[in-house]
Amino acid sequence: MGQLDGKIALVTGAGRSVGLGIAQELAEAGASVAVNDLHAERAQEAVDQIKSAGGRVIAAPFDVANLESVRAGIGRVERELGPVDILVNNAGIPEGVGPTGPFVESDPAQWHFNIDLNLYGSMYCIRTVLPGMAQRKWGRIIQISSGAGSRGVPNVSIYSAAKAGIEGLLRSVAIEMAQSGVTLNAIALGLMANTGERMGNSAYLQRIFSTIPMGRLGEPREIGACAVWLASEKAGYVTGQTIHVNGGSVHGR
Repeated sequence: MGQLDGKIALVTGAGRSVGLGIAQELAEAGASVAVNDLHAERAQEAVDQIKSAGGRVIAAPFDVANLESVRAGIGRVERELGPVDILVNNAGIPEGVGPTGPFVESDPAQWHFNIDLNLYGSMYCIRTVLPGMAQRKWGRIIQISSGAGSRGVPNVSIYSAAKAGIEGLLRSVAIEMAQSGVTLNAIALGLMANTGERMGNSAYLQRIFSTIPMGRLGEPREIGACAVWLASEKAGYVTGQTIHVNGGSVHGR
């Protein structure tokens, strides 16, 4: 039997990369998984991969940065699979937003993209599933965060602010829910395999790559394995924590 047999999981931003790795690991641990993505075709491609490996999975495309979209999307998931037991907020890279730079050069009109997705989007999802989890006296909320939320990382100040904000919210809500059977924790990522895809073979990337003590980038399935543990009964006494999975690095994704 799997660690998560009978559980229903929703993973946002799971059409590729880290989100897909998390969804795959949760499915292999026995959970029924809803794969969220902004793009329906990407969500379906991930579903096809997981289903071919024997997982029970559905596509759940919706925009996590829109509250009504979140409510409608989670409603569809619960009608098809059942009440959400495990929420993994992974969506975090706004589409169509170019590379950032120093805060002093940033455009305030662009700030909301990262705040809307990384802070409000996660808050919307948490607020939507939390009452049901509390009523059933069991739930796991796992926030994918970044080392940039707790350490100074240049040129990603708005992203860093959003990640720091959602980690702060999790710590507070974890205390509020501590006796409810619901835990809330974050996984702060270091540099992942998709970092090179987003940043290109830049000199900056090469410099920070050289600082990773393990000498390699993280893999999506490694984050998935950590999520499975946090979602399991074995982690029932862990709440309000941020676990850094980064190969010993000081940099966030």
